[in-house]
Amino acid sequence: MERSRYIAAAPIRSASEAWKVVCTLIADTLERSASVVSGSVVKELQCLNGIGPALIASGHLEGEGLVLVDEDLYVTIQVLTADAALDLTENLNPVPGGSSATAGWVVYLPSSGPLKTAVEAAAKKSIHLSTDKPKQSQRAVKVENAVDPVVDLDALRRLGGIR
Repeated sequence: MERSRYIAAAPIRSASEAWKVVCTLIADTLERSASVVSGSVVKELQCLNGIGPALIASGHLEGEGLVLVDEDLYVTIQVLTADAALDLTENLNPVPGGSSATAGWVVYLPSSGPLKTAVEAAAKKSIHLSTDKPKQSQRAVKVENAVDPVVDLDALRRLGGIR
C-alpha cells in the first residue's frame, strides 16, 4: 500500500535534525522486520549524512521527496519547510508494512540540480540507495491491471440458459 510521511524542517528543526528524523523513521520502519538486521539501515544511510541535509535545505525533499520501496512497502517521505512545516502534524511512528520488509529495500533519492553529482556518488556507495525513478507500488500495479472480474459472467449465462 502506498503511504506518505511528512517531516517538518525549518523553522521547526534544522536540515540536519530533520535528516536524522528521516533516517530514524526509515530505520524504525524497516527494522521491525526479522529480515532487516538492527542497526543496518542507519549504517546504509550514513553515506548520505552530508547530502541528506543538503537535499532538505535546497528543497529537493519538499516537492519530490524520497521514496522507500520494498515488496509490500511504498512510502514517500517529504520534508516541509516554512508555513507548511508550521502547519504540519507529524506522524513519526513506523510505517505499517515494515514488519514484512526484506533485505532488498531501496531508498530512491531525487537527483537533479546542483546536487545531482553528489547524490549519484553517494548512492553508488550502497545497494539500498538509488537515483533511478522508483517503481510503482506492486499493490497499485495489481489493482490497476486487474482483469479478472468479480463475477463470472459466463457461469451466470450458463445457469440462466442464456448464450
